[in-house]
Amino acid sequence: MRLFLLRRAKIAYTYGSRAETKDIEIEKDFRKLKVVETPLEVARTASGGLLTWSELPVWMKDNEYIISGYRKEQRCWKGCFESVYLYLHNESVNIHSHLWGGVLFLYFLATTKSKYLADYPTTWLDTAVFSVFLVSAVFCLCSSAMFSHAFWQITNQCHAFDYSGIVVLTVGSFYPCVYYGFFCEPHLQVLYITSITLVGTGAAYIVLNPEYAKPTHRGARTTVFIALGLCAIVPVSHWVTVHGLQTMLAMGLHWLGLSGGFYIVGALLYANRIPERFAPGSFDYFFASHQIFHFFVVFAALAHYKSILVALHYAYTRSHCEL
Repeated sequence: MRLFLLRRAKIAYTYGSRAETKDIEIEKDFRKLKVVETPLEVARTASGGLLTWSELPVWMKDNEYIISGYRKEQRCWKGCFESVYLYLHNESVNIHSHLWGGVLFLYFLATTKSKYLADYPTTWLDTAVFSVFLVSAVFCLCSSAMFSHAFWQITNQCHAFDYSGIVVLTVGSFYPCVYYGFFCEPHLQVLYITSITLVGTGAAYIVLNPEYAKPTHRGARTTVFIALGLCAIVPVSHWVTVHGLQTMLAMGLHWLGLSGGFYIVGALLYANRIPERFAPGSFDYFFASHQIFHFFVVFAALAHYKSILVALHYAYTRSHCEL
């Protein structure tokens, strides 16, 4: 509409003073118009045009196999929030997978006590270990979602939240497993919970080093995260030795193994940029390694939640602690 009016005004201008007066009137009429944009036009305006890899500033470059679909630098929270819902870009799946995953675990946090713990003669310790895990999951998923759409001024802080979220979830996942795995051995509970907390603190110190935020250290970050997760081998081996494999399976070990499998496979795909490295540009919006990793993290956390629910049931129906 604006282009049409201006063209009309330009033509009119060539025909003398009467046309000049008409030109002014047209411009005044145009100012009174209220242009109604369609949702698609709003989205296009908000996106400001997506960028390709070659157009990115250095600080935004992370995966050279993702060729297109990048947002422009966000310089305010308004632009960040608009990018969540108003248009599709190559971080959309990453944001929503962990944003809604965080909402799901927040729901679990609010309902687990009344829905599950109330069925058993639990104590405050049961509530505590479940809460530690669920809060850790919410923190990890929401930190990841924030990192995926934050603006450039706080990118380093969001890197820190993202990496610390992974460490927090890994450590927090140990608490209920150790508590129920050694339900009748409180001294071993204290030993393993203290140990994993110290190891997790060390891992956080490493990955929060600004040097590790660089794309060139993707493999090193992944190695630290996997090594932290593999610390579970020690208490699990101890469980199997003391209680036997069948007992551990009855306590939900298979769910715990599935959870670990999701974490490890997802991390390896992410570190090696599979599948996009084999077809650059083909997975810019969907099914890239980072997106697969995000979904695998949610699946792993769900499998872990199931494992501790099974362990809870076993502890209060089949465990017989000698006093």
